[in-house]
Amino acid sequence: MSANELKLVLIVNDEKNQAFYKNHLSSYDDIALEVYPNFIDFRNQSHGKLYSGFLVDIRTLIKSSSGEKLLFSHLLQHFPVMRVTKKPGSDSFSGLLESKSLGRLKGQALLDAFINDLCRKNQPRDIPSGRQQGTFRSVYLYYSDNFQQEPEKAVIENLTIKSCFVVTNEKCSKGSQIWLVFTEMKEQTPILCEIKWAKPWTVGSLYLPGCGVSFIGIMDEQIEELSQLIKN
Repeated sequence: MSANELKLVLIVNDEKNQAFYKNHLSSYDDIALEVYPNFIDFRNQSHGKLYSGFLVDIRTLIKSSSGEKLLFSHLLQHFPVMRVTKKPGSDSFSGLLESKSLGRLKGQALLDAFINDLCRKNQPRDIPSGRQQGTFRSVYLYYSDNFQQEPEKAVIENLTIKSCFVVTNEKCSKGSQIWLVFTEMKEQTPILCEIKWAKPWTVGSLYLPGCGVSFIGIMDEQIEELSQLIKN
């Protein structure tokens, strides 16, 4: 990706509609387009990337889970977002923008304004994590999927809807899996996590030992509850 390229994301689950939108976007210079069939796939692959705007297929959005719609509302707060839908039996589309000045435009004119007046003038940024720093929360920690065993009583910090840091003295290996149960959540199904990095306990260390994990097996209800925990 060159320094002048505009990083956009298209979220649409139908392959024919993917090709339709990509064809309309191909006429614009210097666009680096990422295409995802749903918000979950996008969320799992967005870490560390910078974006300038999003195009979201309305039919895909309607069929999305409540957790995915929560992520969509999160994007609306921080990025230019254009909702689009292909008109049946035609080569045209309609769009919707949260913009009073551009909201009266239609079709290709609206797409032009979205890309050139909003996205190109928007500073590329990563997906805000809503990270909750300096707050510790209690969890039950399992090192296997045998949930009949007594769990370790642990605490976590730096909570986001995608990840957290688990404070533990146990040896942690990158790529290994653990399960967490948040004591404050109503939905007590253990959340499957993958260890991304570890900070082992050492003599004289001036930091908390533990591991950074990402949530790879989490229910929509749990995403909503985590979002509320982060806000509180």
